[in-house]
Amino acid sequence: MKLLLENWRKYLNESVEEMLHMSLDEFDQTSQGWRRFTDPTQQVEIMTRYLETNPTAKQDQVFMWHLGQALAFAGQISQAIEQMKTVNAAEPNQYNKLYQLFTISFLGNDMNKFNALYNQYKNKIEGDTKDTNIQIVKCMKQCGDKGNFNYKSAYTTRCAC
Repeated sequence: MKLLLENWRKYLNESVEEMLHMSLDEFDQTSQGWRRFTDPTQQVEIMTRYLETNPTAKQDQVFMWHLGQALAFAGQISQAIEQMKTVNAAEPNQYNKLYQLFTISFLGNDMNKFNALYNQYKNKIEGDTKDTNIQIVKCMKQCGDKGNFNYKSAYTTRCAC
């Protein structure tokens, strides 16, 4: 049993080392990278290690947003908000910027800010039944209006709040 455990650790370490040398697209956008891990704390750890090995990845808005999301799922809310604010400040795409602002407001338990933004885009949001991020915004609203600020509960297109 001890040998089996040692072999497993060796395999895992080799696998992680290989991941650190993937292209950013492979690491961030496929199930072979950080998404291979189901534990958000492990996701944060491997993403952080990837950034240490590949510092230019910090320039990728999508990857850095995913790091913020992993932090939120790991329960590191204040770090997630700071990470997301940094991404949002540099985000050139208005659609992404709005989605990020909704998420930051939700994570900060700030339904006043969330609802003010929601009301600005209410017709577009409520008229959309297909866009994944808009469905997540709708769920964040439902959860937040009920006082449930659990990101895992709200980050879904099939809201149970």
